[in-house]
Amino acid sequence: MNVLSKHQLGIKYQNYMFVNTMISNPAIKTVSKYILYKTWDGKLWNAEVIENGSAFFHWQGNDKSKGHKDTVINYLLNGQKWQATITDYIFFHCLEGNKAHGHYDNVIDYICSNDCVYQGSFAEYYSE
Repeated sequence: MNVLSKHQLGIKYQNYMFVNTMISNPAIKTVSKYILYKTWDGKLWNAEVIENGSAFFHWQGNDKSKGHKDTVINYLLNGQKWQATITDYIFFHCLEGNKAHGHYDNVIDYICSNDCVYQGSFAEYYSE
Protein backbone atom coordinates (compact mmCIF):
# COMPACT_ATOMS: atom_id res chain seq x y z
CA MET A 1 0.00 0.00 0.00
CA ASN A 2 1.31 3.46 -0.91
CA VAL A 3 0.71 6.33 1.48
CA LEU A 4 1.12 9.81 0.04
CA SER A 5 1.35 13.03 2.00
CA LYS A 6 -0.84 16.02 1.23
CA HIS A 7 2.22 17.71 -0.24
CA GLN A 8 2.87 14.79 -2.60
CA LEU A 9 -0.74 15.03 -3.73
CA GLY A 10 -0.42 18.79 -4.25
CA ILE A 11 -2.90 19.61 -1.48
CA LYS A 12 -2.08 22.46 0.87
CA TYR A 13 -2.92 22.42 4.54
CA GLN A 14 -6.21 23.98 5.53
CA ASN A 15 -5.31 24.08 9.21
CA TYR A 16 -1.69 23.05 9.76
CA MET A 17 -0.07 22.26 13.06
CA PHE A 18 3.57 21.62 13.90
CA VAL A 19 4.27 18.25 15.44
CA ASN A 20 7.40 18.97 17.47
CA THR A 21 9.35 15.83 18.35
CA MET A 22 12.28 15.80 20.77
CA ILE A 23 15.17 14.19 18.87
CA SER A 24 16.81 12.67 21.99
CA ASN A 25 13.50 11.13 23.11
CA PRO A 26 11.05 10.72 20.18
CA ALA A 27 8.29 9.68 22.60
CA ILE A 28 8.07 13.35 23.65
CA LYS A 29 5.97 15.31 21.19
CA THR A 30 4.04 18.55 21.30
CA VAL A 31 1.53 19.96 18.84
CA SER A 32 1.39 23.68 18.21
CA LYS A 33 0.71 26.35 15.58
CA TYR A 34 4.28 27.58 16.02
CA ILE A 35 7.83 26.58 16.89
CA LEU A 36 9.83 28.15 19.73
CA TYR A 37 13.46 28.36 18.59
CA LYS A 38 16.78 29.97 19.52
CA THR A 39 18.07 32.58 17.09
CA TRP A 40 21.68 33.22 16.12
CA ASP A 41 22.12 35.47 19.16
CA GLY A 42 20.61 32.87 21.52
CA LYS A 43 17.31 34.70 22.04
CA LEU A 44 14.03 32.80 21.93
CA TRP A 45 11.59 33.54 19.12
CA ASN A 46 8.31 32.00 18.03
CA ALA A 47 7.46 31.40 14.39
CA GLU A 48 4.28 30.35 12.69
CA VAL A 49 3.76 29.75 9.00
CA ILE A 50 1.47 32.10 7.07
CA GLU A 51 0.44 32.84 3.48
CA ASN A 52 -0.32 29.23 2.52
CA GLY A 53 3.04 27.98 3.71
CA SER A 54 5.17 30.61 2.00
CA ALA A 55 6.14 33.06 4.78
CA PHE A 56 6.72 33.27 8.51
CA PHE A 57 5.22 35.43 11.22
CA HIS A 58 7.62 35.56 14.13
CA TRP A 59 7.92 37.34 17.45
CA GLN A 60 10.19 37.40 20.47
CA GLY A 61 8.90 36.34 23.86
CA ASN A 62 5.19 36.28 24.66
CA ASP A 63 4.04 39.45 22.89
CA LYS A 64 2.78 38.33 19.47
CA SER A 65 1.50 41.86 18.78
CA LYS A 66 5.12 42.98 18.38
CA GLY A 67 5.84 40.33 15.74
CA HIS A 68 6.28 40.74 12.02
CA LYS A 69 6.01 38.91 8.73
CA ASP A 70 9.26 37.66 7.23
CA THR A 71 10.49 35.36 4.51
CA VAL A 72 13.40 34.00 6.55
CA ILE A 73 14.18 32.81 10.07
CA ASN A 74 17.67 32.45 11.57
CA TYR A 75 18.08 29.60 14.04
CA LEU A 76 20.74 27.62 15.89
CA LEU A 77 21.35 23.90 15.47
CA ASN A 78 24.33 21.85 16.65
CA GLY A 79 26.34 24.99 17.38
CA GLN A 80 25.83 26.29 13.85
CA LYS A 81 23.91 29.26 12.48
CA TRP A 82 21.21 28.17 10.04
CA GLN A 83 18.75 30.13 7.95
CA ALA A 84 15.42 28.87 6.59
CA THR A 85 12.93 30.11 4.05
CA ILE A 86 9.65 28.38 3.21
CA THR A 87 7.56 27.92 0.07
CA ASP A 88 4.45 25.72 -0.12
CA TYR A 89 5.30 24.23 3.29
CA ILE A 90 8.77 23.14 2.14
CA PHE A 91 11.75 24.57 4.00
CA PHE A 92 14.99 25.62 2.36
CA HIS A 93 17.81 25.41 4.93
CA CYS A 94 21.27 26.89 4.45
CA LEU A 95 24.22 27.27 6.78
CA GLU A 96 24.76 30.95 7.66
CA GLY A 97 22.60 31.98 4.71
CA ASN A 98 24.88 30.41 2.07
CA LYS A 99 22.21 29.38 -0.44
CA ALA A 100 24.72 27.62 -2.71
CA HIS A 101 25.05 24.88 -0.08
CA GLY A 102 21.43 24.69 1.06
CA HIS A 103 18.89 21.90 0.93
CA TYR A 104 15.12 21.46 0.82
CA ASP A 105 13.22 19.55 3.48
CA ASN A 106 9.70 19.19 4.84
CA VAL A 107 10.91 19.38 8.47
CA ILE A 108 12.95 21.81 10.56
CA ASP A 109 15.30 20.81 13.38
CA TYR A 110 15.91 23.53 15.97
CA ILE A 111 17.04 24.24 19.54
CA CYS A 112 14.12 24.95 21.87
CA SER A 113 13.93 26.79 25.21
CA ASN A 114 15.06 23.70 27.15
CA ASP A 115 18.24 23.49 24.99
CA CYS A 116 17.03 20.25 23.41
CA VAL A 117 16.84 19.63 19.68
CA TYR A 118 13.32 19.26 18.32
CA GLN A 119 12.10 18.44 14.85
CA GLY A 120 9.03 20.29 13.61
CA SER A 121 6.95 18.62 10.92
CA PHE A 122 3.56 19.56 9.52
CA ALA A 123 0.27 17.81 10.13
CA GLU A 124 -3.32 18.72 9.33
CA TYR A 125 -5.56 19.54 12.29
CA TYR A 126 -9.14 18.34 12.05
CA SER A 127 -11.64 19.62 14.59
CA GLU A 128 -14.34 17.32 15.87
